[in-house]
Amino acid sequence: MSPRFLLAAGLTLALAGTAGAAGSPTLRRSLSARSAAMADAYCAVAGGISSLSTNPAGLAAARRPQLDTTFTSGVLDDSFGFLGWAQPLPLGTAAAGLSYYDAGKVDLRYAGGRIETRTAQRDFVGHLAWGLPLPGGLSVGATGKYYRFELAQEAKASGFAGDAGAQWKTPLKGLSLGAALQNAGPGVKFEADRDPLPLTARGGASWSWASRPAATAKEESLSSLTGTRFLASAEAVKVRDEAVVGALGSELAMDFGATTSIALRAGWRLNSDASRLTVGVGMREGRFSLDYAMAEKRTLGQVHHAGFGVRF
Repeated sequence: MSPRFLLAAGLTLALAGTAGAAGSPTLRRSLSARSAAMADAYCAVAGGISSLSTNPAGLAAARRPQLDTTFTSGVLDDSFGFLGWAQPLPLGTAAAGLSYYDAGKVDLRYAGGRIETRTAQRDFVGHLAWGLPLPGGLSVGATGKYYRFELAQEAKASGFAGDAGAQWKTPLKGLSLGAALQNAGPGVKFEADRDPLPLTARGGASWSWASRPAATAKEESLSSLTGTRFLASAEAVKVRDEAVVGALGSELAMDFGATTSIALRAGWRLNSDASRLTVGVGMREGRFSLDYAMAEKRTLGQVHHAGFGVRF
């Protein structure tokens, strides 16, 4: 192997903790602040484009074109972002998106005292997805991903990965089931060897409940509560070479008038060494929405997610 690649690999070990983790965090990151606030227990939630990072079958729930953006500030000097568009069509919903990850700068010190500043890691992932509703409350979906990873501005790798999933609205009122397989592909190849992709299996359930009082003359008033919605979800996640992790999520949304709502969200990850508690809030006014989520990374600090969306 070249000295430059060994340098990049050493940086990867320092950043990710394991040699096989290069690029894995980027493929595994949440693309939605709403999903992140619910501990990503989202496999059985029909969330439109916000389902893209957990189960593409949820795309089928999009009834209007959607533009979503997400920005994540990490515990180190790193950042992650996503921009996506979902378009309902006569046969299902199509979606496209681009995500990026920047690990920040790192100073390299060479023999002789020379110091060189480089970007530690920079990744890009393109997403193309389709969600299709079927009879009997079933929906299916698939996502194709093209990734390009770069370490220390020296070692580069690119390739393809895929997701597939299904959701089912059961005959029991409010109960939905979901399952997905993510990041299937041949692995990341920087030089001669391939590191396996973070193949992920998800399965879970969600339950939703809504209450809307009888219409009154004050229903359009922004100061009057015109509806309440509750969503609870549970999920099991198995990533290649890792133990099974459980996740619980919840959302309480309150509607004010015809177009305004506020949602409070929380989640908890079970058997996870990386993070446990997640909390968040969402606000919608007409076609526009703002979302925020915070994930506690135990001894490392907090990760903050901010999202902005438009429904056309």
